[in-house]
Amino acid sequence: MRINGTFKYSSPATEHVRDEKTGFIQSQSTDVWSDGCECQVDKSVPAKQIIGSDGQVFAYTYDVFIPPFFNGDLCIGTRVEVKFERGGTDTFTILGIDDTNPKYIEIWG
Repeated sequence: MRINGTFKYSSPATEHVRDEKTGFIQSQSTDVWSDGCECQVDKSVPAKQIIGSDGQVFAYTYDVFIPPFFNGDLCIGTRVEVKFERGGTDTFTILGIDDTNPKYIEIWG
């Protein structure tokens, strides 16, 4: 696995606040970013398209390979910000995760 970037991920926290005008309670999400680690980021332009067994088409742009020692809490729907070694950043939402390979954890979005 080659290292060409780093990532951080958000653990969405939801807090409830009372609207001052109406008095109703509303949910307000706040992103709490946690540092990830060094990783391999593969970008596909245009987005890769995979057809599922049921015929549904899935498209994703980023494929991120994370070392197996990473023990953070990654799940589908988590927001990830990748930072490339040449500068530049991008943010995406995890659409899939594979943690069955002993060599790396793979996420895509």
